[in-house]
Amino acid sequence: MNNSEQLRVDTVNKFLKLDFNKSEFQDIVELAAKLCEKPVALITLLDEKSNWLKVRFGTDIEVMPRQTSFCQFGIQQDELLIIPDATKDKRFKNNPLVQGDPHLKFYAGVPLSVGQGINIGTLCLFDQKANKLTDVQQKTLSILARQVTFNIEMQMNSIQLQRQIEETEAKNNSLTKIAQLQSHQIRQPLTTIMGLISLVKNNYTAVNEEWLTMLERATNDFDKTIVEIVAETMCGKDLRAIRFNKMVEEIDDYAILLLDHEGNIENWNKGAEKIKGYKSSEVVGRNFSIFYTDEDKKNGKPRRLITRAAKLGVAHDEGWRLRMDGTKFWGSIIITAIHDETRKVIGFTKVTRDLTEIKAAQDKLKASVEMHDLITEQMGKLARIGGWEFDLMKDSLSWTDITRQIHGVDENYIPQLDSAINFYKEGISRLQISNAMKQAVEEGMPWDLKLQMITFQGKEIHVHAIGRSNYKDGVCTKVYGTFQEITDNS
Repeated sequence: MNNSEQLRVDTVNKFLKLDFNKSEFQDIVELAAKLCEKPVALITLLDEKSNWLKVRFGTDIEVMPRQTSFCQFGIQQDELLIIPDATKDKRFKNNPLVQGDPHLKFYAGVPLSVGQGINIGTLCLFDQKANKLTDVQQKTLSILARQVTFNIEMQMNSIQLQRQIEETEAKNNSLTKIAQLQSHQIRQPLTTIMGLISLVKNNYTAVNEEWLTMLERATNDFDKTIVEIVAETMCGKDLRAIRFNKMVEEIDDYAILLLDHEGNIENWNKGAEKIKGYKSSEVVGRNFSIFYTDEDKKNGKPRRLITRAAKLGVAHDEGWRLRMDGTKFWGSIIITAIHDETRKVIGFTKVTRDLTEIKAAQDKLKASVEMHDLITEQMGKLARIGGWEFDLMKDSLSWTDITRQIHGVDENYIPQLDSAINFYKEGISRLQISNAMKQAVEEGMPWDLKLQMITFQGKEIHVHAIGRSNYKDGVCTKVYGTFQEITDNS
C-alpha cells in the first residue's frame, strides 16, 4: 500500500466512527434515489478491504468486499462516474454482482472528498437495468454528494470542537496549580539575582569575576525556567487549538458562528461573511434571529431552535434565510449546544450551508416532471400542446417550441412575464389571466381558462390555458402549465 492510499485508509477509519444513523443522511439517499429515479442509493466508505454501506435506500446489506465494489473505481476520480451498462464494461462484465444476484447493470457514483481532496467513499446509485442520468439529475447527485461531505465533516469538526472545549476546561482547572508552582520557580532565581545586585549597590562586595559568575549562573537559571514555563503553557494541544480555530476562520463554504446562551453572535468566520453579506464588525453582538424572515420571527422559530438545541444537544432546520441586502437564500442549519463541566449550556455553534443550488435543482426537476405529466394528461383530448414555466426565484419565463409557434414568434424569442400577458386580448381575457396568475402565486390556486389572444402577427385566436403552481413552505417557487390553440366553437 503506497503512502497516499495509507493516508486515505487512515482517514476512512476516522470517519467510520461517526454516527451515520442521523436523519439528514437518510433524507439525502432517499432524495437521491427519488430525484434520479433509481431503486438503490447508498452512502459508502471504502477502507483497505471492505466497502461499508453506511446509509442505505433499497437494500439492507451493510458491508461488501472492496474487490467486487463499483465504488473502488468511483473514488479514483474527482467527478461523477456513470456506468450505463456494466455488462458492456470490461471492468465489471465478470463481476459476480453483475453475473449473479443482484444482477447489477447501472451505476453512478460521486466521490466524497474531505480535507485536502481525500476520497473516502461515494454517494452512489444502482439499477438492475441499463440506465442513464439526465443533466439535471447528474448535477443534483453531485450537489447532494457535497451535502453528505458537509454533514460528515461538520460532525467530525463538532467532535473535535467538543474535545477541544473539554481539554481547555481541564487545562484551565489546572492553571491555578501551575501558576502557584511557576510563581515559586520564577521567584527563586529572581531573588538570587536581586540579592546579588543589592550587595553591589550597598557596597558589600565588589564586582569581581566570582560575583559575575554567580550572576551569570542565576540569570541562566532564570532564563531556563522561563523557557520551561512557556513550553509547558504553550503545549502541543494549544498549538492544535490555534490551528483549528484558524481553519474555522478561513472556511468560506460554510457560515460558522459562535453564539452565547441567548443566541447573540460572538464570533463569525469568512464563510458567514460570504453567505450572509455582513462583515464581522456589523454583526457581532446582534442576535442570530436577524437572518430569519419576518414570518419566522413572528412564529418564534429562532428561539425554538436554540431551545431545542439546548434540550437535545443539536437542532436541524432548512428554509429561507435573509442576507444583509434583503435577498433570500435556502439554508441548511445545524445548531449545536456547548456545555461546561457541569453540563450547563453556555453557548451554541451554528453552521449554515447555502443550498439554493440544491433547492433550484429539486424544483427544476419537479416542475419539469409535473409539466410533462400535465401535457401528457391533456394529449388524449388535445393536439399540439405547448408548455411553459415561470420561475419566481429567478424571475424567468420559459416556453416550449409549440408555445412560441402559437404566439407567432421565432425560436430565438425570449419571453418575459409582462410581454407574455400582453399577448392576451385587452379586457376580460387579460384581466382573467392576470388574476389567475396572482391567485396561483399567492394561494396556490390552479386555473383552466379559454381566452382570446393576439399573436405577434396581429391575428386574433382562442386558446385553452391551464396553470398550476409549486406552492410549499409558505412560498410559491414556480408556476407552470399548458397552452393550446382552439377553434371558436371549442
